[in-house]
Amino acid sequence: MMMFVTPQQMKQLEELTDRSGVSYGEMMRRAGTALAETLMRRWPEKQCVLFLAGSGNNGGDCYVAARVLKQAGWRPEVLAPLGKPRTDIANNACELAKQDGIPIYEEAYDFLFGEPEIVVDGLFGTGFRGELSRNMQTILSRTEGKVRVACDVPSGGNALTGSVSEGTAPAEVTVTFGAVKLGMTQYPLRQYCGEVVVADIGVPADAMDKLTPAPIRALDRDYLSEHPLPAYRPDAYKQQNGEVLAVVGSENMRGAAVLAVTAAMRSGAGMVTCAAPDPVLTAVIDRTPEALTLNLLCSENSIPAFQTDMLRKALDGKDALLIGCGLGLTEATKALVKFLLKESKCPIILDADGLNAVAGCIDCIPKGRTILTPHPGEAARLLDTDTKTVQADRYNAALTLAERTGAVVVLKGAGTIVTDGREMAVCTMGNPGMAKAGSGDVLAGITAGIAAGSDQSLFEIACQAVAIHAAAGDAAAMVSQRTTLPQDLIGALPQII
Repeated sequence: MMMFVTPQQMKQLEELTDRSGVSYGEMMRRAGTALAETLMRRWPEKQCVLFLAGSGNNGGDCYVAARVLKQAGWRPEVLAPLGKPRTDIANNACELAKQDGIPIYEEAYDFLFGEPEIVVDGLFGTGFRGELSRNMQTILSRTEGKVRVACDVPSGGNALTGSVSEGTAPAEVTVTFGAVKLGMTQYPLRQYCGEVVVADIGVPADAMDKLTPAPIRALDRDYLSEHPLPAYRPDAYKQQNGEVLAVVGSENMRGAAVLAVTAAMRSGAGMVTCAAPDPVLTAVIDRTPEALTLNLLCSENSIPAFQTDMLRKALDGKDALLIGCGLGLTEATKALVKFLLKESKCPIILDADGLNAVAGCIDCIPKGRTILTPHPGEAARLLDTDTKTVQADRYNAALTLAERTGAVVVLKGAGTIVTDGREMAVCTMGNPGMAKAGSGDVLAGITAGIAAGSDQSLFEIACQAVAIHAAAGDAAAMVSQRTTLPQDLIGALPQII
């Protein structure tokens, strides 16, 4: 299974590797060799290459790669605009490159950017934060039109958050060392990396198991094959396959209820009861006649007493509670959400207006049995911040929300993040065709359907739901991303589950 790491975790891996007998110098030798071999394998006809070497160990990797290419008959040159290496092992690599006769310059002379067909960007590595200097931006801009290869991570990219500095140059290929860094799974950095090649630098096979906190899982095709949904019992009856109560939909958002309820049933729930106003129920039954219904009457400001009694009875025996898809946001629906959170005993999936209803009072979210599925705007409201702040550091936003609520958080978007505050996973599947109204309702329904029939942890349930949803989106978009609709994801579920 593929794992991602934070920059801090990568340091832990390097320490563990060093203790295992593979020194830091040997790791650099392996990294630089892998970088050079990638160039020779991909572009055997190019031969002329310019390395932009920083003053850290990224620069050292470049010096090693330049030596390997020189010995193979290539014509490498090095521009080191940040001066001499700051670490002993990088300085040693630099001295060996000089001894091999490799030209090394500290000034960005015009002639350096003329002949080389390939430029290797090794100015900054995984420790970079902030903004590139104007000089570094200028140097990187002069490489436009060349084949650009990033050493470990494109310079200017934040390997933790996925943010990028102004002037960051997109790479055709990024050769990263030891493991893919978390920030490389998040936008905008993800699109600057191009194809990612993971180079072996000698990290022991069991090193990932020793990381604290645990490495980040990749939710990809391999994950799906290794984590299938639990099989139905041979003698199962509908209640054993799980019962869902879905409190979803409103007169103006009937489609959200249709999508959520249908997705829950397609994901394996034995019974799904939709509690909603009558016009919503009519729409649901027209599409999914297998669903049960409960007519929900709410005034603008309150829930009638007889309705609360009815809901208590409806909650009895349920295995999962889905709240929020298309619910609308009034004083009555806010009261309804808080009532359901207080009265329920089963796992809860809180989405859309269910999330908006508890913004400002997240303490009412039951700890340990809730899955939150916010998009960045909803996450911002729950965290009392703005969407830009959430998107600038999705990793920290998801972790913070999980820690504050005691819930499993599914922070939706490209590179969806799942975390319970201890474990984390990132989805590498999915496509832009899924970015349409209703897609989140399908995910919420899938999550509820899985939760109803599973005794796995909520974190695992959320991971499975996110992976299945994304894989269904990819299957639905095989013909055309642009024409894909959320209902097509439901139609694709039998191919995935």
